[in-house]
Amino acid sequence: MLVIDLEKNASRLARRGHPWLYKDDLRDSDLVDESLGQGRIVRVRDNDGRDLGIACASTRSKIALRLCGSWPGDEVPTIEQFLTQRIERAIEMRQDRIEESSGQRLVHGESDQIPGLVIDRYADVLVVQATTILIDRSLSIVAKILERIFQPRMILARNDLSIRKFERLPEEVVLLAGEPVERVNIEENGIQHIVRPYAGHKTGMYLDQQPARNRVKELAAGARVLDLFSYQGGFSMAALGGGATSVQMVDQSETALELAQETALLNHFDAPEMIKGNVFDVIRDLRDQQQYFDLVLLDPPAFCKSRREVEGGIRGYRDLNRGALRLLAPGGRLVTCSCSHHLKAELFEETIRQAALDLPFRVFVEQRLGSGRDHPALLRLPETEYLKVRILRRWD
Repeated sequence: MLVIDLEKNASRLARRGHPWLYKDDLRDSDLVDESLGQGRIVRVRDNDGRDLGIACASTRSKIALRLCGSWPGDEVPTIEQFLTQRIERAIEMRQDRIEESSGQRLVHGESDQIPGLVIDRYADVLVVQATTILIDRSLSIVAKILERIFQPRMILARNDLSIRKFERLPEEVVLLAGEPVERVNIEENGIQHIVRPYAGHKTGMYLDQQPARNRVKELAAGARVLDLFSYQGGFSMAALGGGATSVQMVDQSETALELAQETALLNHFDAPEMIKGNVFDVIRDLRDQQQYFDLVLLDPPAFCKSRREVEGGIRGYRDLNRGALRLLAPGGRLVTCSCSHHLKAELFEETIRQAALDLPFRVFVEQRLGSGRDHPALLRLPETEYLKVRILRRWD
């Protein structure tokens, strides 16, 4: 068993609950040992020798230790013991949300004390993502645990993530168990959605936006709706399900727009109007045409994928939100989102405040939303609270 002792400053951070520690935070050089090149579970002690529980350790990343909470006794569990206990506990926390034909996140990385592991469920299909070497080489164990609990039709590893490069892992998509399932339908708040586990964004769908989609459905009755960066129409379907009188979808992906048409047909909705193009250009064109909307949905991709990109990202968010606000009819609402964890909530709100400067009407923050309960935000790790959703309303 390997025990890692921390420096004094790192010990203070760890006792406060921060789960990430770096190589400079370690008192000794044991972690540099080649045995940790493939990842390992270790015990951690502070500078006074007090036990801090267990951690996933790796020499492949700048983050040398990812704390995983307490574990009974003085030893460390096997990787199978660790994964079994943590996965079963995470699923138990979400038991009231798991329905046969629904979609939900089952494991949310550090929030569930399994650093480097995400598990999403789409009806009888499970999709996992591994971003650390320890989890990556343990995916067969993860699959065995999930097969025992769910008996799924497929377990797929969607490991086509650029973040894997930090642990020198390849980008790949691997079938772990079952038969290949290209598409699966799930039901959310009475609406059918088509999920593509192999090809869809993230693990197939933006499950974290479920609270916002539910709210859009409530707000859409009788509304003229504009869905910017619509992708395959999650928000648009919610609006149509809520009784929108018209929906215009804007995205650069023809494949996504075609899938949205198919999804509308599946739900017996009138087909939304599809606009294939650059959102910045479309906003300008709609403004020139003096088109106005009761509900504008703005869910762009992450503009700040690193700290270096924050300044440029702020400009992008500000310009988009200003353009979207100018398309609101009197009394209209803007549902605006950011999934950039480098853009903190306070900075996001400051950005949309700047976007509203000098507009000839008042803008109120009507509601603040984030990801659903199946994506719990760890209070001591702000990075887990990455999704910000603000509902703004125009009043003249």
